[in-house]
Amino acid sequence: MAVLAAAVALWALPSENEARKAIVETAQSFKGVPYVYGAESPEAFDCSGFVQYVYAHAADIDLPRNSREQWAAGKPIEKGAVKPGDIFVFDTVGSGGPSHVAIYLGDDKMIHAVSEGPKTGVVVSPITDRYFGPRMIGARYFIVAALPSAAVAAPAAPVQAAPRTVVPLAPAAVAKPAAASTAPAASEPVVSQVGFILKSTPEVFNDKIPAATGTSIAFTITNDTGKSGIFHVFFYKAELDFSKTKILREDRRQIPAGGSVEIAPYLFIEPGVYRLNVKTADNTQLMQRTWKVVAAKP
Repeated sequence: MAVLAAAVALWALPSENEARKAIVETAQSFKGVPYVYGAESPEAFDCSGFVQYVYAHAADIDLPRNSREQWAAGKPIEKGAVKPGDIFVFDTVGSGGPSHVAIYLGDDKMIHAVSEGPKTGVVVSPITDRYFGPRMIGARYFIVAALPSAAVAAPAAPVQAAPRTVVPLAPAAVAKPAAASTAPAASEPVVSQVGFILKSTPEVFNDKIPAATGTSIAFTITNDTGKSGIFHVFFYKAELDFSKTKILREDRRQIPAGGSVEIAPYLFIEPGVYRLNVKTADNTQLMQRTWKVVAAKP
């Protein structure tokens, strides 16, 4: 997958404080907007789509689309040094890597698009939230103070307005794109990450959060059955006539007790009802997850 992070820079705006204020105010204006996997419009957001949209419309800063790329593109910052408008990053699926992002508001509060819990959609939470607090893995910033005028190269010809000063990422913070990928970054599908835990007793779960068409979802499966084993994962679109149901994707993975694996993303292109089943090697079903895929809104 092409990495968008390589194209992102830290922007030094004419007024850092104004940019941060605009990001915070814009983010708060979307409180209550519902969560949809893969959504990135004022009518619905997922977590990284929300952060990307707010930065673009409040401060004209282009961020990568998913949480992993935002983590890779931003500049690391200690939790105690975070300012309003910076982002916190979390591991909410058990993979050990970034899967959720939030915008810091100040006063130990953050705003983010949330898919699970008592409230979903764009909500304000304390950074010490009982669920999110322990899952925080770090913070990133994209806004820096304007450079002194002597540090900015003079333009080759007169211009009407001074350009924004681009401060490139340090080489170590930029992930290199895969050598085999030649597609432009803009054509890459969005990846939403969903995690769930396999238990020793079967579970059936209907997800109240839909996904937008064009969304590629990666599932992280954690084995909490107490035993290592081989698990079969099946994706299929649920049809009213069950005889017409076809398996869209099948994976077979060995997962140690207490371990996690990520199933390669699946791109959903048609609206409908979809199911993910996980079975043991002896065909015992441990998990069934059902969710809707709806037409993406422009």
